[in-house]
Amino acid sequence: MSDAIKLYDFTTSPNCQRVKVVLEEKGLAYETVPVDLRKREQKAPEYLAMNPYGKVPVLVDGDTVLYESCIINEYLEEKYPAPALLPADPSTRAHIRILIDYGIVHTNDSHQAIRAEMMKPEGERDADALAAAKARFIEELQPLEKELEGRDYMAGDFSLLDAAHFPRVMRHVQWSILPDPGLPLLDAWYQRMTERPSVRAIL
Repeated sequence: MSDAIKLYDFTTSPNCQRVKVVLEEKGLAYETVPVDLRKREQKAPEYLAMNPYGKVPVLVDGDTVLYESCIINEYLEEKYPAPALLPADPSTRAHIRILIDYGIVHTNDSHQAIRAEMMKPEGERDADALAAAKARFIEELQPLEKELEGRDYMAGDFSLLDAAHFPRVMRHVQWSILPDPGLPLLDAWYQRMTERPSVRAIL
């Protein structure tokens, strides 16, 4: 395993999970190196030398050291192009990148507000704040719902777009924020995703 790709990983991190889905889709051999965020191992000097942001994941592939999950996935797509997880058409590729950014960045404030409440003991949660954050989050997911009209996956075929969004959606399913009646296509997509071997590897 010494020549295998290394992934510095915290098992429940959505950022790590989206990279693992792509590694699994491409059938790449890799080994995980645990980084315990609870012990702040990601802030150790030797880790910061690889990732100055002090976050997971970090991917090491030979002499290449990368961080930021979506950039890692773009690298994996370029270096290991089979099977292809981006279409050939530049316009569609750009649209996928926009939707990845939208789903991760634009929805992040409402996601973090939900997360802040869900991390509290149930009796200490602010029900009004949680309901408001949920309503915003569900509304913000509508563009992704629209992308799924007439499609099994968000860009037609399975792509980096699906890998990017599944871990966060999974978290909200675990929190019972999803499924939502206003997002039936997203729920069907989620169920479809859970049947993929690459996704089963992170469930």
